[in-house]
Amino acid sequence: MAENKKIEKALYGPSATEVALGALLGLLVGVFAACVYLVLKPVSTVKEMPKEPIRGMLYYIAGSDSTAKGRTWSAKQKQFIAGTSVTLVEEELNAWATGTFTAAPKPAAAGAKAEEAKATDNGIFQPGTPNFKFVNGKLQIGTKCVLNWYGLTTEVMVISTGVFERSGDRFVFKAETLHLGSCPLHLLPSLSGPLFDHLVGKKKTPDDIKSAWVKLGDVVIEGTTLKLSFQ
Repeated sequence: MAENKKIEKALYGPSATEVALGALLGLLVGVFAACVYLVLKPVSTVKEMPKEPIRGMLYYIAGSDSTAKGRTWSAKQKQFIAGTSVTLVEEELNAWATGTFTAAPKPAAAGAKAEEAKATDNGIFQPGTPNFKFVNGKLQIGTKCVLNWYGLTTEVMVISTGVFERSGDRFVFKAETLHLGSCPLHLLPSLSGPLFDHLVGKKKTPDDIKSAWVKLGDVVIEGTTLKLSFQ
């Protein structure tokens, strides 16, 4: 029986099922290779969009971190924790992020000892300090992220834009776009959602901020401000 199948394959070639399976595997390998290429493709960080953007290039403009405008955050933080509604500009959001979160570890130097790499290992994705910017009525969140694959590390940008929506008893950020490097992961919602939640979960928000946040009655982006309102 088996010998007959070998003879048939030699005479007539692979079956339609085998051809379809081979094509599917080839497609999956191609998609995976393209994703890896885009993830590792550098993002161009600029102060303003160029007059003639390069086709296929992803540009990133960080939000302002002016200390002059951000120094008011300390007073607003106390008001927010006490239950007073506040309106925040991106400089204040960035002052909060800088004062709250530590930066991602730098990629390990070539030839670093395995023990040292293991000691600093904190998962595959190691996001740094987030940066906030208001863009066209949405909030952009950008951060450098170290990818750590069994001691092999590289640094890429993670950029997301979205809005706030109520989910259950609290407001959450709904990422409408998500780029890992230059790869548009939002085209794969089943992947981008869990990845964004994982990255957010890597950053621990202080308990007093979380306690105040769940009491909010509304979270609205208006122009270049974020309004946090209590009921």
